[in-house]
Amino acid sequence: MVEGRIWRCTPVRLAGPNGSYVVRSRSSTVLLALAVVALAPSLGVAQYAPKWRVGDWWVTKTWGKSGNAMPPFRVWRYHRYDVVGIKRVGKRDCFVLETRLTGPKGEPATRTKDVLYVHVDDWLVVRQEIGHTYNDTVCPPWIRNAPLGLFGPFGTGEPHLPRFPLRLGDPDTTFKLKKRDDGFADLREISRIADSSSVKRLLNDGDSAGARVVRPTGVVYQVRNEGGGDLETDNRRVVQSLQLWSDDQPWRVYEELVQYDGPKLVRRVIERTWLIATSRQGR
Repeated sequence: MVEGRIWRCTPVRLAGPNGSYVVRSRSSTVLLALAVVALAPSLGVAQYAPKWRVGDWWVTKTWGKSGNAMPPFRVWRYHRYDVVGIKRVGKRDCFVLETRLTGPKGEPATRTKDVLYVHVDDWLVVRQEIGHTYNDTVCPPWIRNAPLGLFGPFGTGEPHLPRFPLRLGDPDTTFKLKKRDDGFADLREISRIADSSSVKRLLNDGDSAGARVVRPTGVVYQVRNEGGGDLETDNRRVVQSLQLWSDDQPWRVYEELVQYDGPKLVRRVIERTWLIATSRQGR
């Protein structure tokens, strides 16, 4: 499923990483992290997940297409996220995460906001409240309930969150048919410790315009969150959200949304997002 479309396909095994990677740092922290990653698949160890508290906030900037303009052109967009409370949805506690479009200096760019309800234990988004206007009047939000959770690298305002806690170094890289509230999709996730040189390069790219990006100081985890369609045909498509998460930040420091199409899976970058500001309570 990509941009409102759902595929139901026969899962196919694509080539995945062999589980090896190069770490340039010799610090004891990184060596310990490598040892945990190596043992985690066999021990069934649940690993990294972000840490949020009410009052945390962060800001991102995105380089991507401007709406449905034709011909398409690219612009910078800025979003602010605020953890404003904890409420129950069904029988489970959820973080209430407000997000709104802002200007480059943090000023509100619209009169509306969206709200995500995120399970406090597994970070599944189970409800969206989508702000909108009509005839220049702010209307009650559209509500989208998703009891199964929103997961996968899909559009329509979804946050593309991985399935936390991450299972680093899991050798199973097969696409699997997963049920969502709106249908079925072939999905997979591949997580590992990120290569330090790749992290540096991707974050340097974000400093080229607008506010400078946040630099993580802890271990950085790379997640490939992927959805596939028509995988056994010449019309195959894979959409990938490549993400970098860090122990010391509440949100991913980088995301790159990419679409691969056709028999040779030609690559097209849809948008790139960097974390540019954070404030964390009680730290």
